[in-house]
Amino acid sequence: MRGMGVFSLLLLLPIVIYGVLYAVGALLITSDSLKDAGMVVLLSGGDRQRWEEAVKLYRAEPSRIILITETGDTINDIGTRYSLLVRNNLSAMGVPMDHIRIIPEVSRSTVEEAKSVREYMEYWGHPSCVVVTDPYHTFRTRLIFHDTFRGSPVKVQIHAVQGHWYQAATWMFSRQGWEVTLLELAKVVGYVFGAGR
Repeated sequence: MRGMGVFSLLLLLPIVIYGVLYAVGALLITSDSLKDAGMVVLLSGGDRQRWEEAVKLYRAEPSRIILITETGDTINDIGTRYSLLVRNNLSAMGVPMDHIRIIPEVSRSTVEEAKSVREYMEYWGHPSCVVVTDPYHTFRTRLIFHDTFRGSPVKVQIHAVQGHWYQAATWMFSRQGWEVTLLELAKVVGYVFGAGR
């Protein structure tokens, strides 16, 4: 009987481990039910999937403005800004140039991005925005933006890129999934305990 109990536990162990890892992935992924938002905020650091998601949101409501955060990063020897590459790609995807804005202030972290977005939104009187980022980045983004916008009249929503490779059910089956999950968890803990604020 004791041997059967140990055998049953061994059978259940992989299921329990998978359940815990699934829960970790599910915790990191959060996305608001989208309501009217006049501006789509495109956080830096993503790839074409993030750009395409911003364009999809723009097409759903073509009066929207896409706001790009500025990191100061360059893409070549002559100093072309990464933000200009993003803007040109958005334009090539059909977003008119007059519906794309780049925040002039340089931000080196998500915390700095949130601060610059708040300043921009309040200065120009924009009442609401939806922030687009990768799924694994949404939980920390929500924490940071909600802290940063506390007391602001601007309404903020967080939106995860749809159809992204990072999924709660599968992230644990790839090295990249482990890398981004562990890094993101470390950054969440760091933020909660005051690092980078």
